[in-house]
Amino acid sequence: MERDIARIIISERQIQDKLLELSKTLIRDYQGKDWTVIAILNGSLIFLADLIRLIPFPIRLDTIDAATYGESTFPQEETKIIRHFKIDIEGKHVLVIDDIVDTGSTLKRVLEDIKKYHPETLKSCVFLNRRSRRRYNVRPEYCCFDIGDDYVVGYGLDYNNKYRNLPFIAVLKDECYHREGLVR
Repeated sequence: MERDIARIIISERQIQDKLLELSKTLIRDYQGKDWTVIAILNGSLIFLADLIRLIPFPIRLDTIDAATYGESTFPQEETKIIRHFKIDIEGKHVLVIDDIVDTGSTLKRVLEDIKKYHPETLKSCVFLNRRSRRRYNVRPEYCCFDIGDDYVVGYGLDYNNKYRNLPFIAVLKDECYHREGLVR
């Protein structure tokens, strides 16, 4: 995999430092509250796992499966909710965790869906924030890193369901996209 990397834009060390900083903020904001975390699959799994292990109190956890990208590096027009969460969130403090907010389509759709279940509070936390392609007015309350327009992989983010297991955020070499024969 490493031979496919054009450049690393966020190192493993930078990620770990930012997770510690974010966890302290979340501890301050949610300690003593009935807290539920809902993660958007699949990209947020590594971020979610590393983050919640830094939280020293109980967390209710569930996931929702939503698809926006398909087999492309550009998001599709419509986000599809493939699998809904199963736990009761009425009157709970809910934090939605996602890997990246790009156009805002996925996060907007998921937040709208969750609001129907009447949580006490509803906030979002993203690992990466790409404001340049935002089409919807979605502003995550918590964010680790702002990034530019490069299509990135690693730390849960994929290209054609590969590279999620890289411990850093990177840009692939152009030939990786041509080799797969997919849209870039």
